[in-house]
Amino acid sequence: MRVVFQPETAMTYPLRSLLAATLFTALTTPVTLAEQAAPAAAPETTTPAATSETTASAATAEIAADAVPTGTAVPTAPPVIGDTYHFALTGPEDKPVTDADAPFADKYLLLAFGFTSCPDVCPTTLYEFGEMLKKVKEPDVIQPVFISIDPLRDNSKVLNQYTNYFSPRIIGLTGDMPTIEATAKRFNATFGYRHKGKKVTPPDLPQGYTVYHSTMIYLLSPKREMIDVFDYQSGADKLARDIEKAIAKDRGDKA
Repeated sequence: MRVVFQPETAMTYPLRSLLAATLFTALTTPVTLAEQAAPAAAPETTTPAATSETTASAATAEIAADAVPTGTAVPTAPPVIGDTYHFALTGPEDKPVTDADAPFADKYLLLAFGFTSCPDVCPTTLYEFGEMLKKVKEPDVIQPVFISIDPLRDNSKVLNQYTNYFSPRIIGLTGDMPTIEATAKRFNATFGYRHKGKKVTPPDLPQGYTVYHSTMIYLLSPKREMIDVFDYQSGADKLARDIEKAIAKDRGDKA
């Protein structure tokens, strides 16, 4: 099935990403007879996206998340600019992959954490990734990466289908829960799970759990130094400009 959208405007592109995510979830989420017979759950609310005015420490982010019944975005502290960051996860076709392997080697990595059933933050972020690649002068030097923080639901096949909705250039990565937790912690990314208004932890995640997570976007140099961090929902135009500025500065510093 192919969905055709009208050209992007400031008002329509978040709607486009939300529609794509909704369609993806509807096509790929199995519904059991028990779920069909169950009463509808009460509407859930989401917290606003993290911004520079709402960033806090990782500990504060955990407290903030605990205070919210459900949601997809929580504030978190940014990582350290100039520090090196690496990952060893599971890539397409369930094969192990590291940031030193193809297609990541020698590329600038634009990285975000999220999950495929995310209702708003993740589809908007990935849509901006895809549009950004159309706007920068050197798209081939940039590799967008989407790391799932919901490995129980997001296997490699699901991730591939999801990222391809937004751009075939985006690569989805997953892993076992301890690996995902360690990777997110290294990047100061915050995430967790809730069910019926209460925090739940792996491996005891009940059916119907929801996910919350921080929303920062990270830019790593080919040497895997953190060279910039971007806010969620800044827009593809601004994201493209900021990435090009960061890459130009990085190349100048290393010259």
